[in-house]
Amino acid sequence: MNGPVKLISLLRPDRAVEAWKDFVAAQAKASLRGLQRLVFNEVLPINVRTGTPDQPTFAAVVEAWFADKSGADALAARIRAQGDAVQLSVDALLIHDRGSRPLPHKIMVTLKGLAHLSRQQVQAHWRGRHVEIGMVEHNAGDFLQLYYQNHVIATDQPPGSATDYDGMPEFWVDPADLALIGQDAPVMRAIAEDEALFADKAAITTMMVTEHELFVAPGMPGGWPVG
Repeated sequence: MNGPVKLISLLRPDRAVEAWKDFVAAQAKASLRGLQRLVFNEVLPINVRTGTPDQPTFAAVVEAWFADKSGADALAARIRAQGDAVQLSVDALLIHDRGSRPLPHKIMVTLKGLAHLSRQQVQAHWRGRHVEIGMVEHNAGDFLQLYYQNHVIATDQPPGSATDYDGMPEFWVDPADLALIGQDAPVMRAIAEDEALFADKAAITTMMVTEHELFVAPGMPGGWPVG
């Protein structure tokens, strides 16, 4: 893993989202060694696929970047003491950046591999053949403005459990672009067909979020600079 240490925390709705946000914001003012950037993603109560109201599985998703692992571990412990959460240490890979700013809607998705595949096999297929099918063969970059893959390195979840995730894609897209494409478009069918070869469909949680950048350390870039 190169670069900063990234921690993703998926926060359960056992606490109100505003209470979670206040708590996370307070951590930026506390002593967290090596904290570089802190983002609070509030999960919107909407089904991304249908556009209808829905009760989200998670209240929010925290993304935190640190200079070293000790700071990430400290934040994970503080969050764990406040309420139920799924904690993921990840390696963030930039897959695509169209270079346009400001960015539109942000979508985050949980990814868990099929039971017969190892985490390494799942991640290799995801960053290899899956990207080739979507981005190269079917031009998904025409509607994806920014796309990251977060590959899980370690998690606090029981091995093999429903939340023992292997990764989290996150991408920014204009809903109008998705509406024009539709689920039956060749690109969407090809992505879904390949996804079935390595991903557990039952473990997928798709979340549209509102992003709140709570902290950027002096000298560090904020927002999402052009890659």
